[in-house]
Amino acid sequence: MSRQRGSTLLELVAILAISAVLCAIAVPGVAAVRSVFAADAAADRLALVLRDAQARAQAHGAAVRVSVAGDGCYSVCDVCPSGERPVARGELGADVASNYPQGALEFGAAGWPTLPGASPRAGHFTIGAATAGRVVVVQLGGCVRCT
Repeated sequence: MSRQRGSTLLELVAILAISAVLCAIAVPGVAAVRSVFAADAAADRLALVLRDAQARAQAHGAAVRVSVAGDGCYSVCDVCPSGERPVARGELGADVASNYPQGALEFGAAGWPTLPGASPRAGHFTIGAATAGRVVVVQLGGCVRCT
């Protein structure tokens, strides 16, 4: 009596069911890791934007304002006596929350952070608070760092 080689339909269905269960477990984990990487990249990008604005303020001897919206869109403007002049715009790719009112921060001519038109103030921006929660800290002395 000869035996045929191969897989039965039942074995194939069992393999597909096991694969479906493994995919259902892995996909949410991959999405969480992806959001953590996006928050890391956005925090690094925001720190770079802030450091660049600070260097611009010091180089030109004039205030530079950085405004960051809750959806991650940012703008950098030179503050002149005649008003603001846009310098750069962009998107961070993650949600942002800040303890700066309206997410606006101004670097004075010395490079120290202030509220727009006010006294010096340290603060922070929280990137991707719903997922990873990376924080970009702006210290009173002007140091910008990611935590």
